Amino acid sequence: MAPQTDIVVPIHGALEFLVACVASVDQHTQNFRYIFVDDYSDRETTEWLLARIQERPNSLFIRTGQQKWFTRASNLGLRLVRTSRAVLLNSDCVVDAGWLDELYSVWADAEINGLRVGLVGAYLSAEEQRRWGQYTEPGYVTGHCLLLSIPILSEISERRGNSGWYLDEVHRDALHINSDRYLSYEMNRAGYATVASFKAAVGHHGGKSWNYNLGRIAQVYIGDPEKGEIFG
Repeated sequence: MAPQTDIVVPIHGALEFLVACVASVDQHTQNFRYIFVDDYSDRETTEWLLARIQERPNSLFIRTGQQKWFTRASNLGLRLVRTSRAVLLNSDCVVDAGWLDELYSVWADAEINGLRVGLVGAYLSAEEQRRWGQYTEPGYVTGHCLLLSIPILSEISERRGNSGWYLDEVHRDALHINSDRYLSYEMNRAGYATVASFKAAVGHHGGKSWNYNLGRIAQVYIGDPEKGEIFG
């Protein structure tokens, strides 16, 4: 069984998919705590999240004062993690039985095979028969579901020069749709393997929370992230 794990879920609307995500995690996961990061969602989504957090006194809810987009919303949640490893899970994912145990098991398996593991992600293809695969630059693990080492994230952020902000907020492209690619590259350059589990049961609808209008990215890129409001 997987150890106690914080699960960070960045959210921007798309309530239908969020409801399915939370229901699947509740059904198929033990020993976890939610860290919900509401990135300035619509009122209906926020009210639904507040109701859920009242049912889970050990979990956390954060709401930003203005939209921060995926990378900064993820960092806000990751900074509140209290377990040595944490999951960063997109709110339009659906998990199935054994998903978290498999991510931990693949991590241990890769280490037994001599790898210094920095992260394990769920691979998108259900047809792939291999159990896990190692990625090194220029390969990367897609970021819809990542099991991350918080100490290693801290090391990576210090190397980058923005300590405490675990995903890259320095490079403009990394701040939005390429945060997973940049993180994998940074892990590889620091000597850590990025590993994909081909059998972790995680489905991803793709792009339901953050539907990027690329023409707006330059407008939301500038400025320091706000701390937002924390309940829990």
